[in-house]
Amino acid sequence: MNNLAGATYPLSNFRLQTQAENGTVTIVPINSSTATVITNQVFNQAISSPSYTFTTSFVQYQQIFSGQCDRVHSFIHGQLDNVDQSDDDQNEEVVDCIAHIIDLIGEPASCTAVFEAGLLKENMSAFEPLLLAIGSSRHRETEYLRAEALHGYAKDVDFRVRKAAVRALGRMKALPAKQALEQISQQKDAGETALLAAAMLR
Repeated sequence: MNNLAGATYPLSNFRLQTQAENGTVTIVPINSSTATVITNQVFNQAISSPSYTFTTSFVQYQQIFSGQCDRVHSFIHGQLDNVDQSDDDQNEEVVDCIAHIIDLIGEPASCTAVFEAGLLKENMSAFEPLLLAIGSSRHRETEYLRAEALHGYAKDVDFRVRKAAVRALGRMKALPAKQALEQISQQKDAGETALLAAAMLR
């Protein structure tokens, strides 16, 4: 979907006519993956020159998404380099910064953070703050994805990974996270992880 002169329209194979607030009617022929304004018909006004070009190819969307993921990747690792095991306040600042980027950028940042967590699982000093950042984000459109990823880590064989995942779920206010914590807390074989999940629900 794109916006032109105050009208929202899908980019598909048809001719679109839309009227702006100033009375300008714009005719947009849509063909292939490119939409170009070729003429403006104006009632009781002079004809204006073309001024809009839209490229909507799937390849371009992929490139934009990939570029955002690359930038988030660099940002995440730059922040994780600042983690200091002796400075909890600084580590919380790192968590907050990464969470803010997820809030700001949404799906590309969320997907990148979840992917990076899988690569960093053996490095707990980086893995745990990244999970906490994933849980601390308030981006609503990605909360199910993030809760599902954290729930998966809560089943890991490594207790440290499970603990970090449950703590991260505890930071989420979203319903999927609460449901995941409830499931974990009710698992009889989960041991300390179940107790921690129950504590996070209080």
